[in-house]
Amino acid sequence: MPFPLSSGITRAETMKVSVIIPAHNAENCLAQSLDRALEQTVSPDEVVVINDGSTDGTGDVARGYGERIVYLEQENAGQGAARNRGLTVATGDLIAFLDSDDYWHPEFLERCVGFLQSHPEAVAVNTGLLTRLQDGRELLQPALLTGPDAPTEASMVDDFYAFWAEHDHVRTGSVVIRKSAIDEAGGQRADLRVSQDLEYWGYIATFGPWGYIPEPLWVGNSRAAAAGPGWLTKYRKRRRLCPTVESWQERLLPRLTEAQLPHFRVVRGRVAAGYAQNHILGGNPEQARHILRTYWDELPRTRVTRLLRAGHRLGPLGWWIACRIVVAREYAKAVGVQWRARSSAQR
Repeated sequence: MPFPLSSGITRAETMKVSVIIPAHNAENCLAQSLDRALEQTVSPDEVVVINDGSTDGTGDVARGYGERIVYLEQENAGQGAARNRGLTVATGDLIAFLDSDDYWHPEFLERCVGFLQSHPEAVAVNTGLLTRLQDGRELLQPALLTGPDAPTEASMVDDFYAFWAEHDHVRTGSVVIRKSAIDEAGGQRADLRVSQDLEYWGYIATFGPWGYIPEPLWVGNSRAAAAGPGWLTKYRKRRRLCPTVESWQERLLPRLTEAQLPHFRVVRGRVAAGYAQNHILGGNPEQARHILRTYWDELPRTRVTRLLRAGHRLGPLGWWIACRIVVAREYAKAVGVQWRARSSAQR
């Protein structure tokens, strides 16, 4: 679904761009992310890969790119810590973060760099989203891109938090941000092992205005990660380290205005719902129940939150059953994705 947004810029006119890719046990998907980053119509000046304590062949895949990338290794400390490590060596005027299981369309950097050059007031810009779901479907997001009045021109966002609350339009790899804004704000919170990226976008948005390009140039490919070996083990560790919602919001609340708070609560409700599910999958159902009780009115209406509400109302046995269903659904989802991946490979 292309949009007529070509910036017409040349490589000589652009600011320097650094791409930062954290990778943990990503041998089955890292090459696609790297290839797409290196094949951009406006080439990045450097691509930094941080091997975050992988125990598979991630390092071999990365080293195979030789001098085309900057390769770093660290003990496993999470995506936030890995991105911060990348920032210590990045030399670009602009920073683009990309997860190792996602990738960009070829024009991603061209559109984003062109926007930031023509809108010096913007601290960051992001594009539309195309998510490859684990059942094989593709989802274009946000929904405003699918209607008859879908925007076709990039623009500044009048109120980031209002736009975010309504459209849920930001993912890690869909963003390009000015290094000057990062220098002012600081890096990501390494202690937040889940949703540290969401916290960071909300934090950066308090340092200046944000732009939006309504073209789906980022592809979320978590299906590829789920199809890989050890996926459940990999995410179980992260989920056991899932923080509290109260911790997640510590840096945000002091910087928000009264007008932003209602929209922030919508975003916090989405984070709270995710954290509740992560705590259940990480073996801490009581923390999940605390989240449910504390943020009851903010939680979005999804299948999982409806199930958890029903289980909570039915008492201890109902809550135990609801949690078992959440775990069973996750296991079945992972098994289904891996079965489809094996079936596809055998054809």
